[in-house]
This record gives sequence, structure tokens and C-alpha cells, in this order.
Amino acid sequence: MSGAAKALPFKVFQFKPTTPARLTGGAIIVLQEWWGINDQIKSHAQRLADHTGAFTVVPDLYKGKLGLNAEEASHLMNGLDWKTAINELDELAANLREAKYSKIGSIGFCMGGGLSLALASRLAETRHPLRAAVACYGTPPGDIFDVRKITKITPVQGHFGGKDKMAGFSDPGAADALEFNLHSNKAADATIYRYPEQGHAFMNDDDWSINQRKELGFVDRNVDVRTAEKAARDLAWSRIFDFFVKNLGGDQSVGREYTTAGGL
Repeated sequence: MSGAAKALPFKVFQFKPTTPARLTGGAIIVLQEWWGINDQIKSHAQRLADHTGAFTVVPDLYKGKLGLNAEEASHLMNGLDWKTAINELDELAANLREAKYSKIGSIGFCMGGGLSLALASRLAETRHPLRAAVACYGTPPGDIFDVRKITKITPVQGHFGGKDKMAGFSDPGAADALEFNLHSNKAADATIYRYPEQGHAFMNDDDWSINQRKELGFVDRNVDVRTAEKAARDLAWSRIFDFFVKNLGGDQSVGREYTTAGGL
């Protein structure tokens, strides 16, 4: 982007497809878990770029801080002002539009899943709604963001584990409530997928993330996660890739080089 772009309040990690195919005009905002910007979220972003052809960006909402254990991550998440975060993500979306990424989607994991839906809710009331929003095992606080505001112009996809124990946030009850609220708006286009044998954060597959999941009791310590969860993980990713290609494709504009004062 040109130097005239508005400076953003956070660093933005950028990922371009390494494959020949490009989803011209399409960009995906990838939103972090409670840990912050670690190798796992970067891996998710690159995988999305490679399999969809979209330009993906990961905004550092913790502004350089990183949770190395559950206590630190909980402190960081509890200290995040969701309204401020959504305002900042709105600025990021505006920056992407300036760079001619006219079809923008979002995806988030855990805390980021809730933020993805919150951003969709906010932008649904503007002239520039998201073209697609995905939530992986996370929902936004209902007292701040109402997912019923999301209309058909922003299709929604959700992915939740049947053995997720994060009550009120990503457990089966939270997934059911999200589905009910989305469908109560008859204009909404929403599909919520359940994976009966999976626990929380089942899409994380790097060594550090797997160890954390076992420490937190999200998965049995004796399970070979990469093998046992591969089918469910691959199914979820295939649904996500198809969803973004369908909803962000077909644009004639081509996003030019993207840089921001808050970027890399």
C-alpha cells in the first residue's frame, strides 16, 4: 500500500500464497488464540493463503505480548478490550480495502473465533460488511456483540468439538446457542459444524500446541494427536478452504502490494 495509508495500532503479519493460483481481490484476516501470535497461528495463516489463494494477515492484538503458559494467556485475554479490538480491526479492514482487497473475510481460533464473529456483527451495520466469517471453537460475549445482526451478505461457518468443555464459550451448548441466534435472523446464511470426538483447539497440530492441549486436558495425554485427529482436522480445513474460495472469489480487482506503518 502507498505511504498515505493510515498507520495501524498493531503489527500485521502478512502471508502470500506460495502456490501459483491467486484469489484476486481476496484477503482473510486471521485472528489469534489467547496465546497471541505464535508459530501455530502463523502456520494457520500460511495454510489458508496456500489453499485458497487469498492474501492473509494476522494482526497482533496483544501488541507484542505472548502467553507462554495458560496463566499468562488468560491474563492477556482478560486484559483485552473487545470493543477497542474490534475498532482496530475495522481500521485494518479499511486499510485492506485501500489496497484494493475488496472482498475481505475473517477467521479466528478460540478467542479469535469470537472476535471473527464480533467483527462480522460490527461490519454488518456498515457499507462494507465482511464477505465471509469463520469461527473455530469460539463465540463472542453476547452482552457486547449480537450475532443476530449478521445478515446473509456475510455467510458464517463455525467449527466446534463435541467434547469441548469450555462452558458458555465453545462447548456444545455454546455452539447450539450460536446456531440458534444466527438462524433467528432469517436472512443469515450460517452453517455450524460439529466434530463429536474432538475437544477444544482440535485444529492445532504443532508440537508446542499439542503439549499445551494435553497440559490443559483438552486431549488425552496418551493420544497421538496428529494421527487420531487428522480426519477431523482435514475435514474442517477442506470446508474452510471451500467456503472462502466460494465467497471471496470472482473479483476483477487485484490487490496491490500491502504495507502499513504497523506492518512487518
